[in-house]
This record gives sequence, C-alpha cells and structure tokens, in this order.
Amino acid sequence: MKKIETIVPSGKKDEVIAAIKKVGVGGVTVHQVQGQGAQDPPLVGEFFSRDMIICVADDPKVDEIINAIASVACTGTKGDGKVFVTEVVDALDICTKKRGTMDI
Repeated sequence: MKKIETIVPSGKKDEVIAAIKKVGVGGVTVHQVQGQGAQDPPLVGEFFSRDMIICVADDPKVDEIINAIASVACTGTKGDGKVFVTEVVDALDICTKKRGTMDI
C-alpha cells in the first residue's frame, strides 16, 4: 500500500478529490495547510494557504492516481502543488481490528 499526499491550491481541492474517486479510491482526508516554496520568488518567504489531500491505495493504482491528480491540478504555473508517495507498512481498522492491505 502507498500513502499519497497531495498539496494543491484550495480552488483545486474538489477537482482533485473527484479525480481520485474516479480512479476508484473511496476515502480521502483533507487538511487545510500553509507552506512556502523552496525555490525562486514569489513562493519563498511567505506562507500560502493550500489543501492537503491524503489517500491510501494499493500499489497498482498509484500511477493512475498520480496521473489523474496531475491532469486536473496542473495549470502550468508555479505553485500548482506537490504529490508525495510513501510506503504504508501496516494499517488497522479500529472498529473491525483488521490489519494490512484492505479497502481503506
């Protein structure tokens, strides 16, 4: 399983979530976050509000999810956002006590 964390401008949140769900991922978590760019101005030195969308998916879906996110979030300008993919080594459904790979 992989955790996919996507940071996008708030105006793109709904489009990104719809794209993720269209690929077949049911659950997402959304956080309002602030951050700053690490490169050239204007994104360095001040914080910008963004939304972070988190989902967990089985490995075979990862490329399709990333492509879906990029297709709706890319405007071609700086600040479109980032996608981070990390390994999930275990998961637990608190209610059912099931562990490991599952429909999350």
